Order: sequence, then structure tokens, then C-alpha cells
Amino acid sequence: MVLTMTKPSEEGKIWEWRAFGRIDDELARKVSAYPIRFDVKDLVGEDVYLVSPLSNQNVKLRKYSGGWLLKFKLLLETRPGSFELYKETAEFTYPFPVSIDTLKGTARLLAIKLPDNVLSVEKFAEQDFVQALAQSSPPALERHVSKRRSQYQLENGWIELADVEFRNRRIQSLSVNSTEFEAVQEMVSRLDPSGELEAMNYIEACRRWG
Repeated sequence: MVLTMTKPSEEGKIWEWRAFGRIDDELARKVSAYPIRFDVKDLVGEDVYLVSPLSNQNVKLRKYSGGWLLKFKLLLETRPGSFELYKETAEFTYPFPVSIDTLKGTARLLAIKLPDNVLSVEKFAEQDFVQALAQSSPPALERHVSKRRSQYQLENGWIELADVEFRNRRIQSLSVNSTEFEAVQEMVSRLDPSGELEAMNYIEACRRWG
């Protein structure tokens, strides 16, 4: 059964370790031994990442059945080994049209300067919003990413397996998530991902594979 992207936003500060590459059968068996989380099984969706050369902040448009939403996944901290702390909340999700203040906030996150011609506009639909960022200095580029995701529940976190399609690459992704840094470290060590997986976040992957 294929589901569309309807999962609610995570809430709070969450540690994440993510990698892209090939998930071998042994690793898939280890992960799938855990129970499914929140019925997230083969959840299909589409995101448009807005990628700046000056910022690693995760800013995207996410497609839902009713249209598109703007979503911030705020990067707070990075530790050696590609462990990252994000803040997520429903308050960082915005339906279109969005206000000029939301556009300005997005530009600050992406460390870019908006063009003067948009500053007098009060509301922005999806395409106008993306175009304003593309015309900024430096430009934020839109990168379309399709995903099929499944999540598995841990005692103090969760694991996600995903099939991901970028413009120039189809690939798999594994992430380990928890509010506790040590829990993510321990699970990554327990899973012992193979050398066919390279740790990076979605922004880095978008830069590499477009």
C-alpha cells in the first residue's frame, strides 16, 4: 500500500545521523525487525529543497494532498561523525501564500540577500516565493527530491529507511533519530552501516546530486 506524505511535524530538538548509498540486506533486516512507527510505511512524498551556497539550513517546500507547505528544519549544532541537532515544530510550517516577513526570515536562514523588487510585496504564492529566492544574492536553488520512506520505532528514538530520487541520482538513505545524542551514537554503532553508505544530510546530498 502506497501512502502520500501526511505525517505530522516532529516536535522538539532531535539528534540525527543520516547517510546515503546502498542499504544491504543484512542492514535492512536489522532495521525492519523493529516495529513500524506511526504507520509510516512506504510513505511517498515530494520535497523541493531551497539550497544556498552559504548555509546548511534545511528549508523546503513539502507537497501534501492540499498543496505545498513551507517547512523549516532548523540546524542547531553539528558534532564530529556527522551527528546533527535539529529543532522541528509545527510552528516552523507555513501554508501558502506566505508573508514578506516569512520570506525575509527564510532569506536570513539561507544567508542570502533578497532582491529589492520583492520587498514591497505583501504575500507570496509558491512559485513567487521560490523565484524571489532564486533572484537573491547569492541565489538559492530549488532541488526537487522524491522519497519513499518507512520509519521504525526504537525505545528512545527511531530509524528511517528511504528510497530517494534526486535529479541526477536514485539512492537509498538511512537515518537514526533521537532526542538523546548518546542514543543515536549507540544505535549507529549497533547497526554498523556498511562502507556503501556515506554520512551526509539532505542539503549536502542536494548539492552533490541536484
